[in-house]
Amino acid sequence: MTDTARIVVTLVIFATMLVLVIVRPRRWSEAWWTMLGAAAMLALGLVSPREAIDSTLAGKNALLFLLSLLALSLLVGKSGFFDWAAIRCARIARGNARSLYRNAFVLGAIVTAILSLDTTAVMLTPVMLALVKRLKLPAAPYIVLCALVANVGSLLLPISNLTNILFADAFHLTFAAFAARMIAPQLVALVITYALLRRHFRREISNCFDGESLPEPDGMVPNRIYFLVCVTVLGVVLIGYFVAPFVGIEPYVVAFAGSGVLAIAGAATGRVRIRAVGELSWGVFPFVVGLFVAVQGLENLGIIGLSSGWLAHMRPGSPEKLLAAAGATALASNIMNNLPAALIARSVLLAAHADTGTVLAALIGADVGPIITPFGSLATMLVIALARREGQEVRTGRFVILGLLAAPVITVATTLALTLSLALAR
Repeated sequence: MTDTARIVVTLVIFATMLVLVIVRPRRWSEAWWTMLGAAAMLALGLVSPREAIDSTLAGKNALLFLLSLLALSLLVGKSGFFDWAAIRCARIARGNARSLYRNAFVLGAIVTAILSLDTTAVMLTPVMLALVKRLKLPAAPYIVLCALVANVGSLLLPISNLTNILFADAFHLTFAAFAARMIAPQLVALVITYALLRRHFRREISNCFDGESLPEPDGMVPNRIYFLVCVTVLGVVLIGYFVAPFVGIEPYVVAFAGSGVLAIAGAATGRVRIRAVGELSWGVFPFVVGLFVAVQGLENLGIIGLSSGWLAHMRPGSPEKLLAAAGATALASNIMNNLPAALIARSVLLAAHADTGTVLAALIGADVGPIITPFGSLATMLVIALARREGQEVRTGRFVILGLLAAPVITVATTLALTLSLALAR
């Protein structure tokens, strides 16, 4: 195969794979399409078996961390925690729809930070939709809230987003170091996002609701002992993430330990059965592995080297370099989805020997940037799909218009907050 043919075939396979992931013909899982794309690249010699194995092994820690988080989120869900939290948010609001919207946003930000954006998308979204249906409130503001807070609220910790896990592992960022550098950008991102949402939906969240008919939050807890164990384990696990590097333990070991305690407690109280293993989102692993291999095909074209050369010429830590990194990944994320965009950005940054500031700026683009298109991130796709399943929908045009206004403002402001925090830390 000539060099030109190799470039064309690789790009066609990669682009086709992305389209199929977004469109999902016959409702087949996204994993089918990334694995087929990877298989095509292997069959045509665009990626060697050795390269495929090496690229997968390079993400081993990230995949193990992802598995531990999925298990932890599932087990916490069995306790009734999300229903309890949603009802508590509504009762605290005391019939004020604006207060409920604020409470829902704060809850979404906390769940995203501690249990990942996919937990917000898959577990919190259905709970919020059921709540607003019960209260006879418009669903659209809450659908968009879940989609945006899942993405924008995923900056704070390595566990908050798979892209964070991949970057933290590749660039050897400890849990504490990551959180320390991202706390200011995260706060800025959340404040701006909430302000934009409140303004955009100001008419739809201006009414009141009858909160007297709501049950007591404790009534949403099937087993109080298991619920208390879950809350305690979550607190201990969160502390363990920060402590783990000092004792030479990988953070995913802490999450697995927490999951093990919850599994035992859940079995003892009758809340968890062995069939719960089948409820884990196993399809995400072949989906990610397929992307690893497909991105390796792009790397073999030399695209990564060209991009890293451009990045290396910019002054380390400068605002323009950080904004360029954030803007590039945000744009790529809205075009091709943020996970492949993040994988490509990771390879570019590794090749360019990028400084920590540039790495985190690129991550900002991949986390808060993909809110323009409905397929910008898997979390957004999941929120929209779950809403449609409940008979609720947000017009694509409205979502895109809001994203076009919000994404540049949030990305730029968050990146500047990162620049300022890094400068103050010197």
